[in-house]
Amino acid sequence: LFVVSSTCQGFSAISTTASRTPILKPSEEESEVSFDVGCVANHVIIPPVDDEGGEWQCYYYGNAGSWNKGHKCFLPTGSTGLAVSNDGGKSWTKIVGSEEGGSILAPSEEGWDSVQTGVGDVVRIDEEELHMYYFGGSEEAIAMGPGSIVGFRMRIGRAKSKDNGRTWTKDEGYLLDVDESEGLFASWPRVVTSDTSPWKMFYHSFDGKKWRVYGAESVDRGDTWKRIGLVLEGGTSKDDFDFSGIGTRTVTRWRGSLLMIYEGVDKSSIHRLGAALYDETNNEWKKLNDGLPILEPGKGPLGEWTKQVIGTPYVLSLPDGSLRLYHCGKDGPDGKMAIGVVVSETGDIAPECWTPCS
Repeated sequence: LFVVSSTCQGFSAISTTASRTPILKPSEEESEVSFDVGCVANHVIIPPVDDEGGEWQCYYYGNAGSWNKGHKCFLPTGSTGLAVSNDGGKSWTKIVGSEEGGSILAPSEEGWDSVQTGVGDVVRIDEEELHMYYFGGSEEAIAMGPGSIVGFRMRIGRAKSKDNGRTWTKDEGYLLDVDESEGLFASWPRVVTSDTSPWKMFYHSFDGKKWRVYGAESVDRGDTWKRIGLVLEGGTSKDDFDFSGIGTRTVTRWRGSLLMIYEGVDKSSIHRLGAALYDETNNEWKKLNDGLPILEPGKGPLGEWTKQVIGTPYVLSLPDGSLRLYHCGKDGPDGKMAIGVVVSETGDIAPECWTPCS
């Protein structure tokens, strides 16, 4: 366990300058870490091993404006990087990785993840060993609109680190293949571990019209996975904020159950964040806040830098009951996606409960 105070100002895990501004931005041109000069997103925050201080880790993906082999990118994915904080999150330093552009995990030369990759989740096994669940896109062309695109046929794989996240070795092949009954890909995995029950994976797909969340379970600590089907989908009314579907999401233990904070897309392609709670009795997820969004781009505690889009939520449920919600955002078509954070000191998820850390 680790200890935090009950006020955001005293919380040692994030910078007090996080108020309405990003905590991690794309690298500058000519930086030692250059793979992410175009964007950063889909952060995974790993607290220190113990409560005596130590290294906080932020895994994230990004790109420099294109994908591997010069393929045009239409997502903020590409390669994965690592930033660390040794002062409780007051400042973050990007680690110069051994892969191209200073990344720690990059696309393979050939195969299922040769065009683009991205971190989905990271599970700590012990003090030095971590397992990364990532996704990757291949060079298979998929018909889209009047033409075709590559990098969109995505699958889920795993990589392992034995040196606390500095270098990674990919498993042979992928863990979870595409299921055409779900959609065009399987991607953006989040993993919930357990010592007493199967591990759970939540991922999403897209069938050309809607984004939906699906699930899988593992009884061998992540080595193999069995699909369990549809987990959550968007609303049926065209006025619903998630009418076009649900994509990236974060899942954490919360008040005796599981809380999901997810990215919903409306009929106009505006992205907002919503929440759902797992009902174990009925084995179903129920949307919270009356099915309305809990955070909207550029509104409430979010700064102007998020006014175009917010997404890729990652939540930490802390011992004092508070929640820290990390997210990406961008201010417009000419802006660069960056990473920020908001807090709910009470641990509630209603819109008025979230505040910038100040």
